[in-house]
Amino acid sequence: MKFQLLLTVWLFMCLSFVLVTPPTMALRFEFDNAEEIADWELGPDVTAEVKSGMLELIVGSPDSGIYFGEENWTDYRLEVRARKKDGDPYFHLFARVIEPAQDFYFMEVSYNSNTTSLFLFSGATGTEITPDPPGRPPRPNSTDTDGGDAYTIVLEVEGDTIRSFIDGKLMVEANDGTYKNGRPGLGGRTSTVWYEYVEITGPGIDEGTTSVESTGKLAVTWGALKNLR
Repeated sequence: MKFQLLLTVWLFMCLSFVLVTPPTMALRFEFDNAEEIADWELGPDVTAEVKSGMLELIVGSPDSGIYFGEENWTDYRLEVRARKKDGDPYFHLFARVIEPAQDFYFMEVSYNSNTTSLFLFSGATGTEITPDPPGRPPRPNSTDTDGGDAYTIVLEVEGDTIRSFIDGKLMVEANDGTYKNGRPGLGGRTSTVWYEYVEITGPGIDEGTTSVESTGKLAVTWGALKNLR
C-alpha cells in the first residue's frame, strides 16, 4: 500500500512537470524559396534575397540586419551556417531584439581583430559585455574558405546568461539582465553575408509563429538539442 501511494505521488509529479513545462521546439530555415522570409523584418539599410539555397544579406549600415520570430521569446538557441562574402570585416547574430538597430544583444565575428565578442546595445549605443579577463577569444581559422570563410555559429540566451559558439567551441559566456525577451536576428556591418541555414530552438517556439507553416516546414519537439552544448 505504501509503495502504491509513493508510485501514485511520483506519477502525479511527473505529469505535473509535463503539463507546466513548455516543450522545447525547433524551427529550421534552409532557404529553398523566398516565402521562408516573407514576414521577416528588415532593419535600416538592409536588403535580403533567397537564391541558390542561401540567404544573401547585404547590410549597408552598422549593426543592422533582418529579424524574425516573436517578441515574447525568452530563452533560445540560434544556430546558423554562414560565410562572409565581402565588405567590412564583421558580421553578427542578434538575440532578444527589442528595437532593430537600437536595443538588443549581439555576437560579433571580427575579421579585423580576428576575435569574437558579445555586446549589449541600448538606444543604439553599444557596450561590450565580453568578460575581461579573459577578454575576446581569437576567431578560429575557417576550414571552409570556398567563397569566403564559413562557420557554424551559435548564439544562446538562457536567463541572464549569453553564450556564443563557433564550430562547436564555446567562445564567450557573459551575464547581463537588461533584456529578458525579444526576437533573434541575422546581421552584418556594412558587409555581405551568406546564410546556408538558420535553426532556432527553445520553449514555445513552433510553426505558428513564422512563415515556416506556409512553406511546409514543420516544428518538432527537440529537447535533446540542449545537451549538444
